[in-house]
Amino acid sequence: MHKHLNFLLLFLFLVFIQSCGEDGALGKTEFYWDQTGCADPWASMGGNSDDELKSAILDYLKSEGVKKARFIGFSDEAEQQFCQSCFCTTGRRFHLEVPNNQKSKMLELGFKEA
Repeated sequence: MHKHLNFLLLFLFLVFIQSCGEDGALGKTEFYWDQTGCADPWASMGGNSDDELKSAILDYLKSEGVKKARFIGFSDEAEQQFCQSCFCTTGRRFHLEVPNNQKSKMLELGFKEA
């Protein structure tokens, strides 16, 4: 009987350790980016469809060393600036989630914490 109890305790311990991996115990933080007319750092990496844009953003983050970013979605809650300059915002916002240990890198890249 003690062997079964020891095995169960070992199993539970290993499951606990696994769940405390790189981002398991650290949690995640949501960030956003307000799309610009043409000044986004990934503007030359993707096309105009949502899927192409999503891939371009995730590829950009990966190239900048941000690991395990997860794209949450798009929204229209950003300020829309009615101007023709590249830095003017379109009104579209991108939402992403990354492990907390990537927070400083996301802020360094210009993302805002939600």
